[in-house]
Amino acid sequence: MTRVRLAGCTLALFMAWAAAPAVRADDPPPTPAKTKQGPYVVLVGVGEYGDKAISSRPTADADAKALYDLFADPKYAIAAKDRVVLLTSEPDAARGSQKATRENVLAALRTAVTKTGPDDTIILGMFGRMASAGDATAIFTTDSTFKDRNKNSVLGTDLAAILKPAKDHKLCFLFDLSSKGINPGKETAAEPGLRDVLTALFGVEEKEDQLTIHDKVLFLSSVPTFDPLTKGDHGLFASVVIDALKGAADKEGYEPDGNVTVDELYKYVDKTATDEARKIGKTAAQKESDPYIVGEETSHFIVSHNPAAYPQTVARLAKLDALIKDGKLDKDIAAEAKQYLSRMPKLKALQELRKKYEALVDGTLSLDDFKTARLTIKNGMKMSVEDAETYMRKVRSAERLLKEDYVKVVNEGELAVAAAKGMYRLIEEPFPAEFAEMDKKAKTLTSDEQRDLLTQARLRLGRREDLDGDKAADLSIRMMIASLDDPHTVYYDKETLKKVEAPLRGQFSGIGIQIRRDLVKDGLLVVTPIKGSPAYKAGVKAGDVITEIRREVGPQGEPLTSEQPKVISTKGMKTEKALDIILGKPGTPVSIVVERETAGGKTEQKQFDLKRGRVTVETVLGVSRKADDTWNYWLDEPNKVAYLCLTQFTQSTITDLKYALDKLKASGMKALVLDLRFNPGGTLVGGVIVCDFFLEEGLILEVRPRVGETEKYYDRGIGSYVGFPMTVLVNGFSASASEIVSACLQDYHRAVIVGERTYGKGTVQQVKPFNPTGGEIKLTIARFFPPLGRNIDRLSTPGKPEDEWGVKPDKGHEVKLSKDEQKDLIEAFRDREIIPRRDLPTKETKPAFKDRQLEAALDYLKTQLKPATAKK
Repeated sequence: MTRVRLAGCTLALFMAWAAAPAVRADDPPPTPAKTKQGPYVVLVGVGEYGDKAISSRPTADADAKALYDLFADPKYAIAAKDRVVLLTSEPDAARGSQKATRENVLAALRTAVTKTGPDDTIILGMFGRMASAGDATAIFTTDSTFKDRNKNSVLGTDLAAILKPAKDHKLCFLFDLSSKGINPGKETAAEPGLRDVLTALFGVEEKEDQLTIHDKVLFLSSVPTFDPLTKGDHGLFASVVIDALKGAADKEGYEPDGNVTVDELYKYVDKTATDEARKIGKTAAQKESDPYIVGEETSHFIVSHNPAAYPQTVARLAKLDALIKDGKLDKDIAAEAKQYLSRMPKLKALQELRKKYEALVDGTLSLDDFKTARLTIKNGMKMSVEDAETYMRKVRSAERLLKEDYVKVVNEGELAVAAAKGMYRLIEEPFPAEFAEMDKKAKTLTSDEQRDLLTQARLRLGRREDLDGDKAADLSIRMMIASLDDPHTVYYDKETLKKVEAPLRGQFSGIGIQIRRDLVKDGLLVVTPIKGSPAYKAGVKAGDVITEIRREVGPQGEPLTSEQPKVISTKGMKTEKALDIILGKPGTPVSIVVERETAGGKTEQKQFDLKRGRVTVETVLGVSRKADDTWNYWLDEPNKVAYLCLTQFTQSTITDLKYALDKLKASGMKALVLDLRFNPGGTLVGGVIVCDFFLEEGLILEVRPRVGETEKYYDRGIGSYVGFPMTVLVNGFSASASEIVSACLQDYHRAVIVGERTYGKGTVQQVKPFNPTGGEIKLTIARFFPPLGRNIDRLSTPGKPEDEWGVKPDKGHEVKLSKDEQKDLIEAFRDREIIPRRDLPTKETKPAFKDRQLEAALDYLKTQLKPATAKK
């Protein structure tokens, strides 16, 4: 999956989560059925358009028809044939398809919602072209025109309006929609943002680092601006999806179980589409045309049947019914047998139990022998009461921490229920019926009842590999915290903590490189070494492709087991897997083998034997890098206008910022641009000290907790960087400590704020070690207010544009960027951090990005410098 990490925020290049857009709906939302009705499938293929500004998609109709043939075929189908609807460029009498007009597509979707109920599956496949329509995504139908697309196309907001009542449904979007092939004429066609499509699917804004349950998945064939690849008569995406749905993806466990689940579909499509693109793509962009999939982490519903295995599953279930009818199996065993024979369990012990059930119904295992084998397996899964109580105490410790310090009053009983139910939900086990009464009276549960609920809930699940160690507590605490519905209160288990260490603290333990998967060379590309890191000192360079990782010990220095290889190829390796191997304890060794381009255009192989160390991420950046890889901070050196960009507020930010400011002050700095765009924040104290640098006296910040007294932070004379004009650049991704600085300097008229309104995160989070599991809890403990007391926190308001939240640019200094400009700005920020290779000939570079916000900031400062120049 292609994501860009920038300054601690994860941003898709072609989408940005924001407040939900306004909904356009022609009719009231449809009303779903009250009970399950069965799956429903809507397939739309539009290859031909009446508007010449929209070029054809030759494979779109064929792709939709091929998927219809699959879903309408009883061998593969999960839905009755009359619940599979096809819409194409022209009606297809043989398949009963309608013409894919806007009205017909929306009508089909409304019908899908009204004919399904809670827990039913809706599959929506759309193949064709799309474009942006302001902030909305416009999906073209046969009667769409580019000029009037906001009126005659299917908008993401239309999907959101229709699917809003289906929040309890399972949703699967299969989208192969390209924004290429559009002739906008004189109009500027921005790239689609897709946020309204994501809102249609998930219903709400995604939450920061939280694991939430959706049972909703979006499959995008690739970034919409890429040229779609074809394979034979079909698009590559449809070809791979069809193979997967026909059974190629049915690979969970020791044998196919006859069901293709959405997570199996994800694994197959993610790997196969990527591999195929690398084989058949002719350009580098085509070879990197991998799918983008959202929501797969917690979804496990069935999307098709595998005819090679499904008939056997049906036959065994029929034999099971006969045994039940004859009274040979009691109620509990019968229900368990049906569950495990219907679908492959994920746990190894339960897979062994499934084998015993198969032997029982196949007649190769007697009932008495089966019961003995089942009892042995079940006994092997039992856990002690002491272990269950240890789990309970860890969860209760997290409950108490929230009760004592969280910004809002919480109910411990509700938290306990959320923890227990969340654990069951994440491992896809039904919540025991005997706990229903506790669920109903969650608010009034006593401490003893809470302890009993958590202990018994854990005992019922027994020993299992997906709950080994602290995994049970980790899952429960994550879901308990998710129940607060606070996007900024998050639990990090010890494994996740390794991956988010740099954004949280600006430091991590590893070799010090930024990497991404190189799909063309099928390796790990070094985007850049981090200055001062072990990799940087050893000579690892940007553009190196890591082909192997070699090791003699594990990441913590532990001996390798017989199953852990010493030499690991990076072919097909995800960056997450690479991080698990490369990150580790300072001082421990690890080697990487890289393929490097030489000055002569050839490649050479080099091995770097490294020792992991504490790596400090650069958070104070300048305009560009000098020859020695340090920063040039002069934006306009003749006029002595400096530029400093803070990417986040960490432990090292203050020291590095003071060093840069002292250096600039000694060199005669007369004006400063402080760039806080894309800065997600960091430590509150860091924000306060940065304000202190640029002020002489006064209140900086007021923090109002739920419990305890209000804290006021005043200027303490730490800095003396005054007497020159300043501008502060902000945008919608400037949050938290960035808003502390920009609001404070604005209130004192110390700096002019330029750019766009900030994110609106006016709450204070505290990161607390959670020793029982080795994780950490970042929780909201208070709200903060700048000197003039205005509200910063968007979530404390309806979040409308007219509400008071965030930090707005000063009057006359708002500079809004288009989506394309924002994407270019993200790329410019990313490229600036790269430490370039200086031993290769300079390649042709892309046109310089015109940063209108930065230009506006500089223009203002120049006007402030003119009077001083005139006096001289």
